[in-house]
Amino acid sequence: MFRLYTSMAIIPKNLLVQREQQLLIVKNSERYVDVVIDVWTFRKRGHNELDEPSFTQPAMYKRINSRKSIPAMYEGKLIESGELTREKADKVRKQWLESLNIAFADSFSCNPVDPTRPPGWSKLGAPHEYPTEEATGVNTNELSNIGVKSVTTSESVTVHPRIERFHIKPRLKKLQEGAGLDWATAEALAFGSLLAEGYNVRLSGQDVGRGTFSQRHAMLVCQETEKVYVPLNHMDADSQEQRMGKLEVVNSNLCEGAVVGFEYGVSVEDPFTLAIWEAQFGDFYNNSQTMFDGYIVSGETKWGQQNGLVLLLPHGFDGGGPDHSSCRLERHLQLSNDPVDGHTDAMPNIYVTYPTTPAQFFHLLRRQVKRNFRKPLIVAAPKTMLRLASATSALNEMSPGTCFKPVLDDPTTRDPHSVKRVMVVSGKLYYDLAKLKNENPLGEHVAIVRVEELTPFPRRELFHVLSRYDNATDFVWVQEEPRNAGAYAFAAPRIKSMLPQHTTLRYVGRSEHAATCSGVETQQAAEHVQLTTEAFDGLRGLVADLVIDSIATQHEKQHDKPASVISASVSHRWASRAVYAAHSSDH
Repeated sequence: MFRLYTSMAIIPKNLLVQREQQLLIVKNSERYVDVVIDVWTFRKRGHNELDEPSFTQPAMYKRINSRKSIPAMYEGKLIESGELTREKADKVRKQWLESLNIAFADSFSCNPVDPTRPPGWSKLGAPHEYPTEEATGVNTNELSNIGVKSVTTSESVTVHPRIERFHIKPRLKKLQEGAGLDWATAEALAFGSLLAEGYNVRLSGQDVGRGTFSQRHAMLVCQETEKVYVPLNHMDADSQEQRMGKLEVVNSNLCEGAVVGFEYGVSVEDPFTLAIWEAQFGDFYNNSQTMFDGYIVSGETKWGQQNGLVLLLPHGFDGGGPDHSSCRLERHLQLSNDPVDGHTDAMPNIYVTYPTTPAQFFHLLRRQVKRNFRKPLIVAAPKTMLRLASATSALNEMSPGTCFKPVLDDPTTRDPHSVKRVMVVSGKLYYDLAKLKNENPLGEHVAIVRVEELTPFPRRELFHVLSRYDNATDFVWVQEEPRNAGAYAFAAPRIKSMLPQHTTLRYVGRSEHAATCSGVETQQAAEHVQLTTEAFDGLRGLVADLVIDSIATQHEKQHDKPASVISASVSHRWASRAVYAAHSSDH
């Protein structure tokens, strides 16, 4: 016998093959070789009921229409051999047509029920209400042990000296200090902790074993024998009852459409396996756009089929050029069913995130399988942040009681009442703006708020943070992507709906661009300087308004009457957004 893969069949070597009625018959097989079967097929009728292929291909369809159908040919052969009578054939045909007509009539009143799903899905539920974030933290001692195990190898494995120097030793040092943990370490801790809880983890993509940016090294290759060693698969169970999961690291080829489709199937088949596909660069996902549009983000709406596939798409404007900079956040957000007005808690069809700390990434990965339902997760993954000293986390940020936070407030704000400008940003640009804020003498009057989860849009969490800045009069969305790309078009109407009356949301970033970014590095760098500088323009005038407000307030207190100078922020009433204010106490 043989197995067919697309147009490739594996058949035994030294075999007897004979062709009979266009079929390959294989006998006496022990070994296998690859052969290609060239199969010709034809469409008997057009694309639909209204189409007529003979309009453009009359000669070919004259021959096709003169041929008997395969069922008719088979029926005739059975009747000729005496295995079937004409009466029996007519009866079977009539019964079959009747069953089809009944099914067609029933289709008009069809009310689909839950589809049959693979084993394991019965333990999960379909989300019917807006989910809340649950703690996904782990005991720090356990995490530290997992981190050590993630870089511990067998004595028979000779590790590359550069991996030993720049990967293993630094990780062990940071784990001992409990601080300064990078993204690869946080990822390993998430994987290892899930394995210890019995979940399987599957990671596929181009060069995912070492990572596109040589940051991961989830698999180590012996420099003498080329034997592959996956350290996290050698963790010891705490007891005989503990079932350890398995980490599967698959370095796939550059066929994104096929690979993403396969990983989608993995996530559908086994909801308790954390299935992850990582693009070499986020831009490369576009070769699998059909899988995103037709299955991943819409399968639940069309067929009731949940999936929990994680897609890591490295994103960021760091000189990589127009084909190695953008995972096209705008496209993923356009596929979201998140309501613009936000007055209903609609369940999202996808989660799109742009985390800025390793701890946030850790919680995202664990949350994906700890929930009692499954949704696809798209992560604008880090590139330069992988080794950015300020983009690190401490172990206690992953400890029990901690969880992923959709919005991160400015940790450097001392007095919220002194803030006049609030910058809302998503992703790595935060670190460039935070550096400039620290260097600016008026930086204390600026707050930089990070939106870590773009869809479902975190209205309640963002309102809770923004409403702290009751004297702020200038709200700005800052992004490094062009105005017709990135998250601005998606986020702007949602943010504007929660701002105080008589305020608006300004845009600071690159102007509209046909490509994701410039192909000239110097131009891209100049644009970056321009937009980050513009984000801090006009601060002196805002601070002057703050002084006027202070004088007006003092005047009111001294004379027990309204001030002659109208406060710049007197018309800003956060409470006017009752739909959000009603929920702010939850946080």
